[in-house]
Amino acid sequence: MGRAMPLTGPRLAPLRRALDVWGFTPGFAAPHRHVMLRAGDGVRLAASHLGGPGGSPATVPAVVVAPGFGAHRRKPAYVRLAEGLAAHAAVLAVDPRGHGGSKGACTLGDREALDVAAAARWLRGRGHRWVAAVGASMGGVAVLRAAAADTGADIDAVCAISTPAVWGAPTTPAARALARIVARGWYRGLAGAVLRVRITRTWADVEQPLDLAGRVAPRPLLVVHGADDHFVAAGQARRLYGAAGDARTLWLEPAGFGHAEDGFTPAFAARLAAAVAACRRTGRWPPTRSVSTDAP
Repeated sequence: MGRAMPLTGPRLAPLRRALDVWGFTPGFAAPHRHVMLRAGDGVRLAASHLGGPGGSPATVPAVVVAPGFGAHRRKPAYVRLAEGLAAHAAVLAVDPRGHGGSKGACTLGDREALDVAAAARWLRGRGHRWVAAVGASMGGVAVLRAAAADTGADIDAVCAISTPAVWGAPTTPAARALARIVARGWYRGLAGAVLRVRITRTWADVEQPLDLAGRVAPRPLLVVHGADDHFVAAGQARRLYGAAGDARTLWLEPAGFGHAEDGFTPAFAARLAAAVAACRRTGRWPPTRSVSTDAP
């Protein structure tokens, strides 16, 4: 009999991804508490609050974390991001509607803006005077839409990670696969059951992220994108950056970052946490090379 193959390495990747999606993960190790929010349209949302470095909320910055499609706040990558950000800020990580513990159904970045606004209001209610919104992929669309809307006064800074400039017009094989899923009712049901996502409809006929980016100003906007993003080509990040107002910054991450949560390493989370602290002090997101993880 041959030797048993070790259960390590790439052979575990599909199983690990499935376990992450289905929620069979340890979740947060840092001190936290689970809370329930209500979006402006009445949808109940599940969230986790990490208190941050301590001190009066009036002096501590706060961050809303909005995951992408098929993700939730307890996925290991988002846990790493939230716990890294909590070194310098209070964090409220929210399950998008139709995902995780939240009710409602996914609208692919449209009404998810209400989820971001509800999270920002909750943090304001706790006394935080400066609130940033960080979103990845679909979550990036949601934070742009929330900041561009009338409710944007509750958000002081925006970070859009791996976010398309044009949503619903897929240009990569991975994006075209998602488009096929959401375009057919039976396919949405099947994929939704596998991914544990409730999808309500196809691409929304709403403003594109490219148009929203220009209305984020005067709030500072940070666009983060992987040079090797297989889902949203890096050229889309340049288009978003070009459409934004004066207070804009582009972090084009080198190959290896990938798409959204693929790049949420502890080092990236620490760098983004330091950038949050710097943005709160200066009113602008810093260029990548100038960020120090020792920022107070």
